[in-house]
Amino acid sequence: MELRRRVAIAGVLVFASVMLIGRPARAADPCSLLTLEQAEAALGVPDVNAGASANRCIWTPKKYVRGAGQLTVQLEGSNDGAKMMGQGTAVNGIGDEAIQTVVGNGAVLHVRKGNTWFVVNVHGVPLDQANQVEQTVAKEMVGKL
Repeated sequence: MELRRRVAIAGVLVFASVMLIGRPARAADPCSLLTLEQAEAALGVPDVNAGASANRCIWTPKKYVRGAGQLTVQLEGSNDGAKMMGQGTAVNGIGDEAIQTVVGNGAVLHVRKGNTWFVVNVHGVPLDQANQVEQTVAKEMVGKL
């Protein structure tokens, strides 16, 4: 009887370990990681709309402003595709680890804080500006994860 109980307990522990491996410590609402004011400053506009889904938030200007982009933050969980494929260039001073990738004419910043990866993307602006905004936004976000 003692052996049966130990095997059952071991089975539960193994199952629980497998289910928890790779999951973020806590789920966060991506839109809560930036205030509207921070998003407005990042995009250089007076008012923004925030549109959310399960793991993504997109901030866009409420009114068209020439040269203003669109800011997207997406929570990736415990893995990041670009990191796993060895893509990107290391960026120091952001989170526990960060890499910058360029896709077409746009940049994407991939950041790890603890066991959670997230990506920041600004498009509709020049690449240098997108890189700067993405890094500024990521630094503001890491303290909230």
